[in-house]
Amino acid sequence: MTGEDVAERLGVVPTTFRVLVTRRPRLGRRACKSRFVQARARARVVDGGIPTEALIAQVLVAKYADHLPLYRQAQIYPR
Repeated sequence: MTGEDVAERLGVVPTTFRVLVTRRPRLGRRACKSRFVQARARARVVDGGIPTEALIAQVLVAKYADHLPLYRQAQIYPR
């Protein structure tokens, strides 16, 4: 008989933090030296802040669903 056996295993990937970089090119013409055109920046959850929606969701779930205070999360994340 031919075929295959399938076995599933459950693993865990530790939390990793990544810096997401967004590049918005600035375009201009030589004839108009003072006039540049650039795409608008995407809206952020926190104006001027750096956390993404996923990071905010993770912190809130850990705080309210897992009952893990913010000071304890701050101690855990550097590890």
